[in-house]
Amino acid sequence: MDEVTKGITTRLRRIEGQVQGLQRMLDGDRECEEVLTQIMAVRSSLDQVGLLLMERHIESCVLKDLPMDANSTKDLGDVLKSWARFGLVPGARSGLPEADQPF
Repeated sequence: MDEVTKGITTRLRRIEGQVQGLQRMLDGDRECEEVLTQIMAVRSSLDQVGLLLMERHIESCVLKDLPMDANSTKDLGDVLKSWARFGLVPGARSGLPEADQPF
């Protein structure tokens, strides 16, 4: 298992613990605001795992076989990673048509 996979697995285990904590909070009749705060923390943690997986996918799948020089590949990778970090907001719409719709 490589270091990225180990890091992702560690994060997922931590998230699992957070979710179990949420269940205990509900069972213990904790204040709704406290539970909602913890839900936001879990969502944020999942978003970070998603970004790590997206970056890994960009590096190992998308850019791997492109016929470009190393600098161009790095530049494109940086742009794609920035887009993944700042453009993929849950629930946001890009304004682009769906894949099955014409421009």
